[in-house]
Amino acid sequence: MITIGLLVVGNLGGVFLIGVSAQPTHPGYRTQGSFQFGNIASIQNDNEGKPAWLLSGHWKSNLLNMSGNEQSNISVFSTSFEMIMLDGKNSHTHALTNFNLANKSTEQNSTQVFTGTSSVSLREGIAQGIPTTIKFIGDKLVTIWVDPAKVDNHFGDTPIYGIIKSSDDSPKRMESNSTSWK
Repeated sequence: MITIGLLVVGNLGGVFLIGVSAQPTHPGYRTQGSFQFGNIASIQNDNEGKPAWLLSGHWKSNLLNMSGNEQSNISVFSTSFEMIMLDGKNSHTHALTNFNLANKSTEQNSTQVFTGTSSVSLREGIAQGIPTTIKFIGDKLVTIWVDPAKVDNHFGDTPIYGIIKSSDDSPKRMESNSTSWK
């Protein structure tokens, strides 16, 4: 219930932006209205830099659809994911909401970078104003960088990875005598 509440509040708690420039949605992105969706599928390191946690969940965003021509764009990036140790213990859930966009840039013509702050649910409660960077890389990958110093290195020293779902995503199968997917 708390996670659902955080997602609802996060989706309503945008910030009004003036003069933000963004490219239109890539034609392959799965959308509903002005939103893209995807899955979180990531391995995070422990304090010693060794893989220790599996993250799995979902994300939602309108960042790729934001237009610089509109005077009141509301940025949305929210995610909820389960975090569990690789030994199957210590399962718990986190939410990242209230993404407040500060800057948008492009790297190498195929990576859209959105920097700002967000609210992150932690054991101690909601941490607000956490520096966050969202990158949409090509048309299949999203990364979420939550400033480790601001969350006691809870998500390790690597970005959280996710997959951008596209409208043509459907289950694929490999033929038994082939090396290609059908």
